[in-house]
Parts: sequence; structure tokens; C-alpha cells
Amino acid sequence: MNWETYLALGDSITIGARTYLGYPENTGSFLENRLSKKWNIVNYAVSGFTAIDLARYIDVNYANFKAQNPSITSILIGTNDLKIGTSLENFEIALNQVIVKAKIFTQNSNVILIQIPKLQKGIMYPYTIEMNSKILEFNQLILSLADQQQLKTLALKVNEEHFLDGVHLNEYGVKAIGEQVSQFILKERGL
Repeated sequence: MNWETYLALGDSITIGARTYLGYPENTGSFLENRLSKKWNIVNYAVSGFTAIDLARYIDVNYANFKAQNPSITSILIGTNDLKIGTSLENFEIALNQVIVKAKIFTQNSNVILIQIPKLQKGIMYPYTIEMNSKILEFNQLILSLADQQQLKTLALKVNEEHFLDGVHLNEYGVKAIGEQVSQFILKERGL
């Protein structure tokens, strides 16, 4: 069988905490429909994770990540760092560790950094809409780290229709984001 593995790292946005599937599973479905191969989707996201939680999770589960032999790994992390007030400096250190580890276990260091989506109307405490200014700072850092590490980045096109509660994706949102990630991958392949 002709197949590839897409490994997704992240938090509740990636795992699909408010939906049956996450956007990675939808990405795989879109890719299978477009390409003549199967996709092994490995969604290693955990609700509530911060960047340092993810870095430590990779350390403990490194053999599992490496054994998957992913041809693509995506990282979407940082929403919970905003919630707990992680400084930009600490977020940079933690995210840099996640990136280095992901590059080591991903074929050809093919890692995609996905920028943190802005919070939408209807969010509940402890999130506030003012946190979007911090998201901009975190996303600038993500772009900078991607440039330093020679990685690709993806800025998601989202609006309030994609979210259940202003933070977590709804069914429409996981499908829309899955399609955006699959289109990004297809474009990288000249398709």
C-alpha cells in the first residue's frame, strides 16, 4: 500500500476537544481524496498542553514519535500559554525545544509551524479578547523561529463561524482547518 504519515502536535485545538475528529484527521481525508495514497494520521495533541508540556511529552514519548516515521509534522501550540501568562521569552525557549525535537524525528525536517488562531467572540474566562494582542506577539515569534530553523509556517484563515466557544473549533472549523492544512501541503508539492 502506498501511504504517508502526518503527525500533528498541539493542544485542544489540534485534538478536536469539542468535536469527534480533529483537523489532522480531516487533513488526511482531504489528502486521500486528492492523492492516490492513504494517509496515516497520528494526532498526538493533548488538551491543556503548553509548549513546555509538549516538549516534555516528546521527551517521554520520543521512541513512539520516531517509530511513526512522519513525512510531515505540524505544530500548533500556545493558546494555553496565553491562558497562564507565559512570558514571550519562556514561550520561545519551550517552542524552540519542541521544534528541535520535531525536526529530529520528522523525515527531512519537514515541520510546519501553524500560527495560533485569534480568539473569537463568545470566549469565556480566563480568556479575553484582549489576549489577541499577545497572540500577535506569539505569532511574530513563531515566524521568527520558523525563519531561523528554515521551517514553513501557516497562518489559518478563521472567523467566529469556525469556533464553538471562541477558542475551540466546531465541526465546521475542524473541516475548514483540515482543508487549509491539506491545501498547504498540496501547494508545497506543486499540486
